Amino acid sequence: MNRRSCSALQVSLLAPLAAIVACVDPVMVTPPRDCSLVSQNGYVLEVMQRSYLWNTEVPAVDPAAYESPAALLADVRFREVDRWSRVADKVQSDALFEEGKFIGFGFSHRRDQDGRVRVSFVDGDSPASRAGLRRGDELVLINQRSIAEIDAGQLWGEMFGPTELGISLDLQVVGVTGELQDLALTKDWVSIVSVPVAEVVELDGRQIGYLVFSSFVEPGIDELDSAFKKLKAAGISELVIDMRYNGGGRLSVARHLASLIAGDAGKRREIVYRVVHNEDLSDANESYKLSRLDDAVNLSRVYFLTTGRTLSASELVINAVRPYVDTYVVGGATGGKPVGMRSFEFCDKILFPITFRLVNAAGETDYFDGLAPDCAAIDDLSHELGDPKEASLAAALTLIRDGSCEVDIDAGAPAPAPEELLLREDPWRALVGRW
Repeated sequence: MNRRSCSALQVSLLAPLAAIVACVDPVMVTPPRDCSLVSQNGYVLEVMQRSYLWNTEVPAVDPAAYESPAALLADVRFREVDRWSRVADKVQSDALFEEGKFIGFGFSHRRDQDGRVRVSFVDGDSPASRAGLRRGDELVLINQRSIAEIDAGQLWGEMFGPTELGISLDLQVVGVTGELQDLALTKDWVSIVSVPVAEVVELDGRQIGYLVFSSFVEPGIDELDSAFKKLKAAGISELVIDMRYNGGGRLSVARHLASLIAGDAGKRREIVYRVVHNEDLSDANESYKLSRLDDAVNLSRVYFLTTGRTLSASELVINAVRPYVDTYVVGGATGGKPVGMRSFEFCDKILFPITFRLVNAAGETDYFDGLAPDCAAIDDLSHELGDPKEASLAAALTLIRDGSCEVDIDAGAPAPAPEELLLREDPWRALVGRW
């Protein structure tokens, strides 16, 4: 994130000492000399005391008293606000963010308005898609347990098993046409398709762009460029971006998407966001600018479809483009993560602590309660994503056509299901957004 990191030339043996000192990243902490448990725990504590956004809230603890770096982190993080700081496996983390891959079944689920647990998203070419699972399918049994049994026993945290290859899952589902099916899935590597849908909807003679953006991972940049090239060629002036299940990811990808949306503001290299660290590291605060991109579109308005699973980089994009494009949020309130992480590699792990606030060009930040919708709408699991009859997209199209929306007192995201409460406590899974 920080441009103060040294280049290969600067750290070569020929570089003057002053140049090396000048480019030291003040946020980073030197990794431990060895990988003993006490050294790893001590490193995590040092990072939290120095680089953590809420470093003044970190208590003094004994690193030797904890069974793992994750256990120490869980004890010292500022739990009043921080639901996100994590210690992660380096191999799986690199696969997710750099290659756009994760180990899982390849589907996500949520409660509908009637309390049924239904499939909300299925990754293409995943164990779930190959087994025939579809958006809208109702989960009746999970590993021979009913939904009522899982709720009563508070078992959602263990129903899908560890993040390991070969873990099996038996499902009984009621399909969208009413048939009962028994499905067997096995965890495998799943490649994320960041833009599974990109199309044009004709509305009263106007060309309205619609795209689903599922995850801010590096391969998503090329997918976004291809999608915007297609939509720009179609002559769109308004765009609906569906980020209902996008839990975030890399800020570099968020800046790219914001630059595609912001049009001429990118040509002027306007501020896209600022990062603000704790008071001890205020010298590391920095502003980032929009990029000049050939496929950027000059939009009159942009509409974001959201739920409580819309988090982090997704919220950043919404907040970042507001100073430059008329921006509307349709659906449910977002998850509320106006902060970001640096990565600290040590041994076979990566520490992801919250290290900075994200602030837009207008100085707006701290939306910990989420970004409220301008037009409330349900996540309609009875229709495929991109179907103009699907409730959230239909609400956006009505807003485009009429300039208003009818707000139903019962509309918006349904009450959180037990598994969604789990995701709020363990947002590392929510980041991927899929099992």
